[in-house]
Amino acid sequence: MSSFFENFFGTAKKSFEDQKRDNVAIYVDYDNVYWTLMNSYGHDPDDSELTKNLFAQLWEFYGQDHIRTFRSYADYEKVKTSLTSLQRKRVQIRHVYSNDKSGDYRKNASDIEMSIDVIESTYKDSNISCYVIVTADSDMIPVLSRLMYKGKRVELFYLSSAAPKHIDMTRFAHHSVDLLEFLNVEIQQYDVEKYAFDSLMFIEEWHQQFGHKTDRWLGTSWLKVRFQEKFSIPSDVASEVIEYLQSTGSISTENRPTDKGSKPSISITENGRKIITELREVAPTDLT
Repeated sequence: MSSFFENFFGTAKKSFEDQKRDNVAIYVDYDNVYWTLMNSYGHDPDDSELTKNLFAQLWEFYGQDHIRTFRSYADYEKVKTSLTSLQRKRVQIRHVYSNDKSGDYRKNASDIEMSIDVIESTYKDSNISCYVIVTADSDMIPVLSRLMYKGKRVELFYLSSAAPKHIDMTRFAHHSVDLLEFLNVEIQQYDVEKYAFDSLMFIEEWHQQFGHKTDRWLGTSWLKVRFQEKFSIPSDVASEVIEYLQSTGSISTENRPTDKGSKPSISITENGRKIITELREVAPTDLT
């Protein structure tokens, strides 16, 4: 008898959830998700491989017969994503301004704009029964909570690695999915120490080529991008390489006089040159 009721109520619950998914609205905090995935894992959310593509996967998961709204919010002048590609996937593009900073200094209004649109839609379109929020930002928690109070089904796609430690975001959704699994993100382990020699040689080579020029300086942000390209590593790992060189006393930052005034510029220390000499004897490297 107990198995009968378990099966009955289990089936009824599943049927109710399916009904709640009849009219789905998807809101993607793309600015946040894009930079988190790219910086931490080197994973493009609009990957050419469909099983790794955020938009293709969401269409597949919810089905085109049920999705009523599919919006993506970002400063598209900054993210390296083809607008044509998104439009072909029938994604409504919402461009939101951000400042000209990068990395930890970036600040955008995507989450604010998205929050306003989500709450506004509950008044404008009462037929939407399921709200899908895609974000790596804990700032969206109040919106998730408000939607649940309004009797909406809330489904959250988030990044466990970027989720806040002080609060469990998944408590504010009926269903939660980790984007790392959903997008089949490849998580690699990087040994930053193995990049030390080539990194120091890159810096030394830069100074040999441009050290005499008064319009050049070797900034941390520029160097991080070059390391990303040279070693094919995510932005966060490139930052760790620079931090490792600093912690070992291999590089230092000095104020360098330039045509644009004094600029903080990275240079190799005496200790760094000793390391280059030692490593060159052990493992000579082709710098070309």
